[in-house]
Amino acid sequence: MKQLIFLIALATLACANRESKLEQNEPIKPCACDGRPFFKVLKIQQVPNSNFINIFFGACEAYQVKWEVVKDGKVLVTGIVKPTTSAVGAYLGSLSEGNYIARLSGVNCSGKSEIPFQFRPIEEKKSLSQQSQIAYDSYPNFFDNVPVETQTDTYSPEKFPTTQIALSPDSLMGGMPTPAFAVIFDKPIDVFQKKGIDHRTRGIYVSLVHPEYRPCNERYPNIQYEAPCKDGTGKEISYEDFISTIEPTRRGFFAYPPKGNSAEGEQYFLTQPEQKLYEAGLDYHGSFGRGDAVGGKAQVMFQTMDTEMNISNGPDNKSKNKYMAFLKGMGDAITGYVLAMYSNTFPGVGNFQAGRYPKNKNEYSSIAQNPIWTEAGDNGLIKGWRLTDNRRIVEAEEVSCLAEDGYEQGMTLKTKEGRVLRNINHFGSNANVEHALAKIIHITETGAYRAHLDGRKYCSQAKIIADRNPPYNNTSGGFWYNDHAQYDPQGFGAYLPRHLAFMEGMMVFFSGTDIWNIWDRAKPGLNQDPYNGILGALTYLGTKIKTSTGSYSMLDLRPNLQFMLWESEISYDGGRTWQQHKGTDFKANPQALPLRIAYTKEGKIAIFACRPYNTEAQSCQWRVKINNRWVTGQITEKDWKSCYPAQTGRKDFYLKME
Repeated sequence: MKQLIFLIALATLACANRESKLEQNEPIKPCACDGRPFFKVLKIQQVPNSNFINIFFGACEAYQVKWEVVKDGKVLVTGIVKPTTSAVGAYLGSLSEGNYIARLSGVNCSGKSEIPFQFRPIEEKKSLSQQSQIAYDSYPNFFDNVPVETQTDTYSPEKFPTTQIALSPDSLMGGMPTPAFAVIFDKPIDVFQKKGIDHRTRGIYVSLVHPEYRPCNERYPNIQYEAPCKDGTGKEISYEDFISTIEPTRRGFFAYPPKGNSAEGEQYFLTQPEQKLYEAGLDYHGSFGRGDAVGGKAQVMFQTMDTEMNISNGPDNKSKNKYMAFLKGMGDAITGYVLAMYSNTFPGVGNFQAGRYPKNKNEYSSIAQNPIWTEAGDNGLIKGWRLTDNRRIVEAEEVSCLAEDGYEQGMTLKTKEGRVLRNINHFGSNANVEHALAKIIHITETGAYRAHLDGRKYCSQAKIIADRNPPYNNTSGGFWYNDHAQYDPQGFGAYLPRHLAFMEGMMVFFSGTDIWNIWDRAKPGLNQDPYNGILGALTYLGTKIKTSTGSYSMLDLRPNLQFMLWESEISYDGGRTWQQHKGTDFKANPQALPLRIAYTKEGKIAIFACRPYNTEAQSCQWRVKINNRWVTGQITEKDWKSCYPAQTGRKDFYLKME
């Protein structure tokens, strides 16, 4: 039977490389293998210590499959997936113990099969989304009890209340509960560990960097310098048999491409055949072992691939096909999400590009788009295959800054001797530094919007550490200038300040982003107070507010939120005229107020506004049209909150949910 399943898996994988017949508008024909009708459910296997089942089946041409769990003729759980192996995963945590029928049917080709099975649910740990939590009448200021850090290399998760990570069924994960807005940390969680705090109780779902994980317990050892694992009899445990003690949805890791980001790495991609690159992608599993693999895939929730070479932006069809084959292998290797860093639909290297905003709803006329994300493959196993055929492959778009981008407007830069050099200006044609928040809004909301046009998720890698490549010679460490007293040449020597880190997190959410990868590799000895800004944003997003129909957080509402983005409407003259601001407008006009609106069709509304450089308007009106009815509101000078408890008069942000 194992051999049969393996052979069927290979056949299914080969056929899955073809374009869906639905997408080609071809007639629906019987699912077949070598021209002979074949569609059969082979077996049901409950994943150990979980409420997740795998439905193994055979059907070479079944590229898109509908699955149903049935009892007494009634469909209890269902979903549609595009499998890339011969197994479909289904989460049955809502069902009681008993006998059921698993039914599969082809969507792109006709075929149906079912098999009885027994399901015995396990008692799951109380999820973070089920924990009791205070519901507030309106948002308090969670920064009031969080003074600015005076010590380096630390921040204060213990001073923020517990944050709920709202989970909902994810159709791309077989119905498994996952966050609709997932925050992942590309940084060691040493501060959380030292303070005895689970990072998921403060809104961070997965940590990608975890050197503290114990070998042969949480992770498989690096056998080049660590002892191999052994079972109770002294026999060595192979990577294929090892099972991490970390639950699958908490597993994540960071990786570089084969041969690294180098000239050698670029040549490797350009010279290897697509099949070889696909196999290279299959090798990326993380350090969690494959003993509990599902349908041949290692159970990993998030993995990142840091490819900083021209190959990832598809400058021609040759490199396009090479990198697509590699990503396909990565997507076929794990059960979760592949985050392709630095490979984006708009390959603009994190710069302002006016063409990122569509001419119409889905028409772009003045910007180049990366064929890796917009076209089908041309050769071999990826011929006719698109990245959208595995929607768990996600672009992760960096937004980076330089240290001076976070300085206050008008700040005077001086030499160490006190000689005046220049005044900081973030605005207009005479700007001498960037507008950090304008760039974050501009890139993130246009990137998420474009991905969603294809039915893809989008990951923002908006950073709070200043690590952008400096534009001038003799400058390093993420600084614009090397001549002022604050300049630190020793590498990545500054973060955005607390209030900008907070505003960044809120605007990433209001952009409609699905995943936020908080990346940094800070050197020791830095003030990490900006992480309190991030924790503040995650706290507000997870805080429940009482409404007429119940208590909700913005994370609760996220699956149903409609984001107005650059169509959010604001009036500065009492409602006589209304404006809509793109991200570029906030850089052009120092009075333009960054404001974004999201709503549900049932009438719930969330509004966030902020003043990143203390020049923006303090009073305005906002409005949004829901079901042909205008809803309006007002922001006055008294409605603002400060991010700094020692500076209560600051007017940093406004947040409301109704």
